[in-house]
Formats: sequence, structure tokens, C-alpha cells
Amino acid sequence: MIIRAVLLTTLFFSFSFNSYVHASTHLEVVIPETDTVHTDLSRYRIAANTQPGSRAFINGREVKVYPTGAFVGLVTLQRGKNVTTLMTISSEGDSLSRDLVFLRDEAMTTSPTDPLVIEEYHMQPLQDHWLNEGDVLEVRFKGSPGYEATFDIEGVKTGISMRELSPTETDGVRGIYVGHYEVAKGDYTHEVPIRFRLRKSFWSSVEAESPGRVSIMPEQFPLIAEVRGVRPFLNVGLGTDRLGGARLGFIAPGILLQLDGKIGNMFRVRLSNDMTAWIQSQFVDILSSGTPPPRALAGSISAAGSPAGDVISLQIGQKLPYLTRQLINPNRIVIDIFGATSNTTWVTQHLSAEGIGNITWDQVSTEQYRLQIELNHPLHWGHRIEYTDIGNMHVIIRRPPARSSQEDLLYGRFIAIDAGHGGNNKGALGATGVMEKDITLAISKLVEKILIERGATVVMTRTGDYDVSMRDRIDKLILTNPEIVVSIHCNSVGYATDPERILGTSTFYKHIGYKPLADVMYRELLSLGFAEFGMIGSFNFLLNDMVEIPNVLIETAFLSNPEDEMKLIDEDMQKKIAIHIVKGLEQFFSFK
Repeated sequence: MIIRAVLLTTLFFSFSFNSYVHASTHLEVVIPETDTVHTDLSRYRIAANTQPGSRAFINGREVKVYPTGAFVGLVTLQRGKNVTTLMTISSEGDSLSRDLVFLRDEAMTTSPTDPLVIEEYHMQPLQDHWLNEGDVLEVRFKGSPGYEATFDIEGVKTGISMRELSPTETDGVRGIYVGHYEVAKGDYTHEVPIRFRLRKSFWSSVEAESPGRVSIMPEQFPLIAEVRGVRPFLNVGLGTDRLGGARLGFIAPGILLQLDGKIGNMFRVRLSNDMTAWIQSQFVDILSSGTPPPRALAGSISAAGSPAGDVISLQIGQKLPYLTRQLINPNRIVIDIFGATSNTTWVTQHLSAEGIGNITWDQVSTEQYRLQIELNHPLHWGHRIEYTDIGNMHVIIRRPPARSSQEDLLYGRFIAIDAGHGGNNKGALGATGVMEKDITLAISKLVEKILIERGATVVMTRTGDYDVSMRDRIDKLILTNPEIVVSIHCNSVGYATDPERILGTSTFYKHIGYKPLADVMYRELLSLGFAEFGMIGSFNFLLNDMVEIPNVLIETAFLSNPEDEMKLIDEDMQKKIAIHIVKGLEQFFSFK
């Protein structure tokens, strides 16, 4: 592989504060980014670089130095202080060394039996709770093992027994106590802490209070709230990860919701008798007491064509919560509207709605009305849902873009390219010091250039090295309304994973209707010789959440893997990646 000399000159002679230089060698540590790291991980990866042809050692063990000068490794960490020594030796015999300090958190240990103690840490609830009848409150604390533990809910019940978990349930730690209480009819309390009591004997006990406060107020539920904010969304539950936890979907401002619980900053939303969701408190305004629950009759349905696409109109008269999803084989759009009861006595279809097949409805449950729209075209091209001022629902369904040229499928197309990261958001880091933000911008500009040469119009979410928030990217895409969105990224493993073991290309999508776009992009990148990491669906990335526009996230390869990194910093490979992304677009536009 030919690595461009200009890029390597930048990498090897623009040293950061992490670089050490000697006459014939150098040592730059990229990961970790500081000499001292506090962590609770049992392993931590190293990414560094030296002069090509040098030898490299991590804690005395020689590791491979790649043609770029990159070397990587994974060190095992004990509890407490760990010193890792990196050393490089040039072909001329010059050497450099660098010590890194990893401070790994001490393991949780069993509390002493004397004196009797309830520790301030490890208490639950940590967050405030608003509970309804039938809700189950789980509490826990860590303290001296082997004694009687109880908890009180002031104004509700005292002396509720707790169970000490066995060491097999707690990685060998004793003294972790758990208790539960199911809210009963008539219970009421307001913003009280859970009071824990650990008793050794009648004369010896200790008490503590939880940091989280509990309110039990069944008679005040449901609270009625109005949705507000920019692109508010519903979550499936309280689970979370670096992308924020699984989302059910976006909903429109102005919709009324029924709230019947709260944990921390998350309100529980009652959609129907057997379905709940969660929404962040920043997205709701609680309305005055006595506001009636959102209810409406779903009336007639009509379908007609418009310059924006095919429009399905449902007479409903109130802005009710909804969830939308795509189905395939056959292609259709399903919209569940909560709080709606059918009074649909006719469905009108105009010939101008040329992309619409059958339109059907079902009353799935007492409070759940389902609208199903079959599509005549073989791909999903996006749809959006809007409410009018009087609360009627419009579903605007985009049609396949008309072909502008018989010779070139990309001529006249309008395509968005999203270069991942930028500015202070560096993204993934390669062992040579290369940053994801630079690779993604370079490839994105190459894709833009090819598309423009082919007669397409291109919108870029960023054209230089500056920060663009995810919200701003999505706002720009919704405003400009391109036919397809391609987001370009480089992948990376976490800090506790062996970087030499994980490599390859991948594409990501969330909605099943956009899997064909992810599929053609994946196959095109695999044809370049990248290893197969996989095509990932149901991905919780905000850009993939857009149902309005077909979209795909491309993780070209792993910057954390030195083999993949060599490919990604090669200008010839960057051009090939861009060419094959364009080929993938061409294939997608050719589907019939």
C-alpha cells in the first residue's frame, strides 16, 4: 500500500505535548490522551506511533510496528496504581521511553460489622420518584452484613423488610440489602426520603436516608401535558447508553400527553391501557388541573397527490400522540394514534395519489387507532406527519424521484453528505494521530466532487473543520429536504477492547425501509477489500432516526485498528471509497 508522504510528514513532524523526540526516533502517545488516567476498567488500550522501522515495547513486551509507525496494545490493570512503560528503539539504536499511570478504582468490599454502618454510596433511589397505584418501588443500600434491615416510607408504611443479597449475586460482597414496596390504593406521600434502618439488636441500630425523594399521589394522575421543544421524542424505557437509550420515535409539538409517573427527569407517558413510554421533562409543559385527557374520534380518510408527494388526511380534531413505523413486503406505513376511537365511515382515494395502494384502519384497542398505508413503489422514500391547527393529521409520503436522464441515474439528483464530527469533536483517533473528523471531511468532499461532476446537487452538513451539532445537522437536512442522506464516519473500539482484533467496514440504519440503502453501501465497501464487520439495523443514532428521508450511516473502517488506519489515511483509498459510495447511490436510484 502506498501511504502519501505529505500526510505522513504531517503525522510525524507535528508533535503534540504527548510526543517525545530523539535524533532518529520519536514516541507519540495518542491513547490515552493524558499521562495519568483514572478508570474502573480492567484493561486499557494503548495507541501510539514511532518512526517507521523502529521497534516498540509495552511493559517490556515487543509489539508490532506497522509501516506507518503505529503500534497498539492492551494492558491489564490491577486495582490501584498501575505504571505502564512504552519504549521505542530506532534502527540506529536510539531509544525513548514513556511512563503512563493508570489509577484503577478499588473494588467494592464488604462493610465492617463493627461499628454498625450504612454507607452513603450505593443507595437507591438516587433520583426522585413520582409513583402511581400498582407501581413497585425498589430500594437498596450497602451496610454491615448479617443484620436485620428495614425501610420506611413516611406517611405510608414503616418497617418494610429488606433481604440481604447472597455473595453469589454481588460478586462476593456481603451486606447489600434490597427491598420492594407496591403502591396500594389510598397511599399518599409527598417528596419524602426513604429511611433505612439496620438493626444489630434492640439497643444497637443505625439509620440513613436515600438521596432520592418519593411522592405517591395516585389521585393526581394522570397529569396532562403539552409537548414542546425541538424534535421531541418518546423513549421505550429508562435504559440508556452513549446514544441515549432506545427511542420509540419523534412526535410533534402541541400534542397532549397523559403522564402517570416520573423517575428523575423522565416522565412516564400512558399511551393506552397496555402501553407506556417515557419522555424527558424538557419536552413537556404540565397543564392546569382539570384539563381533560386527550381523546378524539377519528373520522374520514382521504388521499390525494400534491407537489410535495401523496397526502393522506385523517379528520381527528385533536393533536393526539402517535407512533409511526415502516414495514416491507409489501411496503407500507403504519401509524398508531393513541386516544383515538374510530368513526371512520369512508376512505376516499384520488387518482392523483399515484403512489398509494390500499388504505386501511383498525381499532387495535379501546384507545389505539391504527392507520395502514400501502405503497405502490418498491422502496420507502420517506414520510412525515403533521397536524393542522385544528388537529387534523396529514401524512405526506414522498414519491420516488423522477429520473432526469436516461444515461446517468445521478443526474439531477439532490443528495446530502454528512461528514461526521468536526471542530472540537475530533471523533475516533488513529495510532498515527490522525483524527476521524479529517478523514470524514476528506472523503465527503471527494463524494461531493464526483456527484457534482455527474450532474447531482449536493448539500453538505459541514464543509470545514468546525463544530456542527446533531440538532443543527438534522435541522438543515429537514429544511433542505434532499432525496437521500449519507453520513460518513470512521469506527473505533472502546478503551477496553483489543484494537488489533476488531476491524472492517459496516453500515447502519434504523428503519427497515432504509435497509436497501445500507445494503448497497455495505456491498460496495466490501468490494474494496475491507473485512466484514456487519450491517447494523435498529441503530439509535439521531440521524438514522429520521423517517422523513432515506438515510445511511457508513462506518468506513476502524481508525483504532492500524491495518484499517493505513487504508483510511491513503489518499488513493479515500478516492476509491468515495467512488464506491457514489456507485452505491447509483444502484439505489436504479431500483425498480
